[in-house]
Amino acid sequence: PKIKNIFLFSKIILLKKKILTLEKICDIYEQKKDETFSLIGNLVHASTSLGKNAKLVGLKISKKVFHPTKKSIKYNHVELLKMIGAVDYEKGIKISGNRGYFLKGIGLLLNNALIRYGLDFLVKRNFIALQTPFFMNKNLLSKCSQLEDFKEQLYSLNENEDKFLIATSEQPISVFHSGEQIEKQILPLKYAGFSSCFRKESGSHGKDTSGLFRVHQFEKVEQFIICNSDCLESWAYFDELLENVALFYSSIEIPFKFLNISSNSLNNAASKKIDLLGFFPKSNTFRELVSCSNCTNYQSKKINIKIQTSKKNFDRTFVHMLNSTLCATSRVICCILENFQTKYGVVIPFILRNYTGISFIPFVM
Repeated sequence: PKIKNIFLFSKIILLKKKILTLEKICDIYEQKKDETFSLIGNLVHASTSLGKNAKLVGLKISKKVFHPTKKSIKYNHVELLKMIGAVDYEKGIKISGNRGYFLKGIGLLLNNALIRYGLDFLVKRNFIALQTPFFMNKNLLSKCSQLEDFKEQLYSLNENEDKFLIATSEQPISVFHSGEQIEKQILPLKYAGFSSCFRKESGSHGKDTSGLFRVHQFEKVEQFIICNSDCLESWAYFDELLENVALFYSSIEIPFKFLNISSNSLNNAASKKIDLLGFFPKSNTFRELVSCSNCTNYQSKKINIKIQTSKKNFDRTFVHMLNSTLCATSRVICCILENFQTKYGVVIPFILRNYTGISFIPFVM
């Protein structure tokens, strides 16, 4: 019996080793499976432009837009920021490196004015103001970001690369309810997110190296909606987000147009994405100020956010999640300066004057 027990004991040890080996192999394949699934994007909406070419949705220009005369369009936003004493590039680059800057004087006032006006604008429309953390744990961030973002966009905070600075408040807001079951009657949840944003811009090497249009750090007010999984309801909220940005930029009196982004340019999460492009008269071009996406239930499945219809009925489905920029302040400042420049300075848009306390910025350089 003793010999038999010894034999069985050694067999158990061998089996345990095999189990441990198989568990490790299983973990490797589980990780590969998750990585492969992460490469599969959301179902593309039928109205999305297919292929490489984005489609113009329509030109939207406010009737009350301030129109600078052709004679007054002498400077671009990089020059204008210096001329009104709004920024110090040299000291910013000296202290923080490439694309660094100090906002000063009217530059800071304009930045804060846009933040406060953006938040007021959304709160009046029943959005809940939410200031997010500036960094996230990787295990949650990976559920709302693509793998290439960790290389091209996100700054790691430590050598272990398990904590990262956020690129947008959309990321922490998307996991705000992670693992929760939300009762149907409290939907939709509408959030006005505010945060500083941090981006490497590795994929934009050589683009917009001067000025504030493309920088490593900036402030942004974001729209985020969590709603029922009913598709008609979900796409109605998508239209609401677009209507909000149209009203916001009309109120600032910036000419703009909407662009339906092509399927080739969509990120994995978005079923459909429409960008708002603001007009920059010096270069006679429209440039991206807003990106609006309906991710349907693609993100909520990864983050595990479900609807609980009632206490008696435990049938649960995944919520739909939508996001849209309202105002990335540095870009909007650039657009305002070009559109509102005059021979002697820059006119402050009427809607922002209560926030800045002034109506005109004279050139100081």
